[in-house]
Amino acid sequence: MRYTTALALLLCATSALAQNYYIPDNVASSGTANVIPFGTSGPSNFSNCRMQVRATAAELGNAANLITGLGFAPAQSGVAHYDSLTIVMDHIPASQALTSTFANNLTAAATTVLSVTDYTWHVTANSWNEIGLMSNFVFNGVDDLIIEIVTTGATAPGGMRRGTNQRLFSTSPSGPAPLTGSLSNSATKFEVSMLTGRTSTHGVSCPGANGAASHSLTGTAQIGTSVGFGLANGPSSAAAVLIAGYANSTPYPIELSVLNMPGCYAYTDALFTAGLTLDAAGSTNFAFVIPQAAVGVLFYSQYACLDPGANAFGLTTSNYGRVFTGN
Repeated sequence: MRYTTALALLLCATSALAQNYYIPDNVASSGTANVIPFGTSGPSNFSNCRMQVRATAAELGNAANLITGLGFAPAQSGVAHYDSLTIVMDHIPASQALTSTFANNLTAAATTVLSVTDYTWHVTANSWNEIGLMSNFVFNGVDDLIIEIVTTGATAPGGMRRGTNQRLFSTSPSGPAPLTGSLSNSATKFEVSMLTGRTSTHGVSCPGANGAASHSLTGTAQIGTSVGFGLANGPSSAAAVLIAGYANSTPYPIELSVLNMPGCYAYTDALFTAGLTLDAAGSTNFAFVIPQAAVGVLFYSQYACLDPGANAFGLTTSNYGRVFTGN
């Protein structure tokens, strides 16, 4: 009941409470690169990881708020992929030190904010990249925040920037990471977003006549501003459809071999569609202004292109975008 009431109050005051907090600092281009827990660009002993980090109540403003995003600072641009990726958030009293047993640092009230398999994340070096949370976490503003990240089959380009904050970690070259780990003061830097607009891109495109089409997002997703839904490398001068919807969890993604589109995926439901014509280079952009009233809306986007010869059905699909609207 307490958290339900707090959530209602937060959503009524989003413009005042929208904040980003950075642990231990907001410089996305500094700090050595570290592969835990997000893996490396090739096979290594760090493909299966478990890590816990914490942020103090003071570092998060000493105020109750709604955590809606989580970002990291990659050292290299590219594509990260995870056989599985789970992120859990919980409160931990400031007086409670981390122990070497992961479970002892969490309570029964721990909230899973992301749980995905076969997950692809497109990252840009030396900037803050939203990982793509599926659920929010109500932060009470009194206790510290603890975040647990568990990956299997992790491959990422170059690792993430790290600072001097504390972490608990374990790794395994095969199978899940151990349930106990080691403590150090070299955790991955992270960004905690509270009711702020965030965009990110994920997933894969299927091969077409002009290569694999690439869907990108531009803009901040802040209310009253424009988000650009771009496409590049699509079939030349072809018809295309921008698809947007709210669904992204099971049964998505849906592999489309049943439609004779092997290697193509549907990543969201088609609640909104817009027909467009690609230019000679196979590109287009659709601009959409986020309404002032649309605070805290999470939706997804991707393109489908008319592409005869690419497969028996004659369509190809792009990767997908994630948009969380805020201040």
